[in-house]
Amino acid sequence: MDHALPFIVVEDRQNTALRLCCESAAMAQEHLVVLSDTDAGPAYERFCQAYVHLSSNTPAFEKICFRRYFLLANHLAAHPDCRAFVLIDSDVLLFQGVGAHIARLVGHADFSGSSILPTDGWNPCQISPHVSYWTAAGLQDFVACLLRMYSTPTGLHQLREIAERFAARSVRGGVSDMTLLYLWAQASGNTVPINRVFDGQVIDHNVNGGTNHFVREFRVRGGAKRLAFIDGQPCLQTPAGDTVRVLALHFQGAAKLAMQPALHRRVYAVAVLTWALQMARRAKNNAHRIASRARRVADTLGVAQAPTPKHPADGSTP
Repeated sequence: MDHALPFIVVEDRQNTALRLCCESAAMAQEHLVVLSDTDAGPAYERFCQAYVHLSSNTPAFEKICFRRYFLLANHLAAHPDCRAFVLIDSDVLLFQGVGAHIARLVGHADFSGSSILPTDGWNPCQISPHVSYWTAAGLQDFVACLLRMYSTPTGLHQLREIAERFAARSVRGGVSDMTLLYLWAQASGNTVPINRVFDGQVIDHNVNGGTNHFVREFRVRGGAKRLAFIDGQPCLQTPAGDTVRVLALHFQGAAKLAMQPALHRRVYAVAVLTWALQMARRAKNNAHRIASRARRVADTLGVAQAPTPKHPADGSTP
């Protein structure tokens, strides 16, 4: 496989995260294409008409996440020479050697995304595309899957079942593009994760905490993976003390604030910032759980106390 995989970020906002992402790609000597279009064409319009919202996020947010796949499909249609690429989010930093690593890791797959291996019986059915490998054929098949899942009773039933599992656990989330990626990857056999350790190197799933493909896979400092630079290369450490070189870091959510210190090797600033953000995130999630449980109790009491409707045939007998 050609190691010169193009990296593509779909982002129409000019912000600090995108600037740092582009800066990291230049430092890593990787070719990065920024797609800033917002008109995803008629296929996306058909998707929006069929879309059913099953997420705790806003419909606008979820539709923007889905829109990127249609924008990518349009880009590939205009660039038929691009047969494979790596999609990244704008909150990802790239480091030297990431393209060659991914090219070796994916083999003959049409897709490889980032996921956490479930351990407690709870499977959120999610694969993240924040660093994900695609072939043109794989992307085309996934876009067709999106339209099919939202326009058929069988597909919608499957998505509603997953949303109900989130609601039953009072967990934020629900059905997103990550859900559809998981279901499509399972059906198409593209399940090998891009964030597994391979040849002593790894792609980060989420800088917040030690979990990567496995729970508590790496040591932490503050609220993030314990980052160190060895001979100029960013590294993580396993609980057993093994050093693993990290080739991409994902600063999800408010952790974007730690992108600049990470890029410029200020590892203790990363630890302090992510710890403070982690405390705020825990408080928000706890508030969501309490509110969800209160709503369920209120709904239950409302049903229990509601008067039984009187049937017309139950009137008094003359």
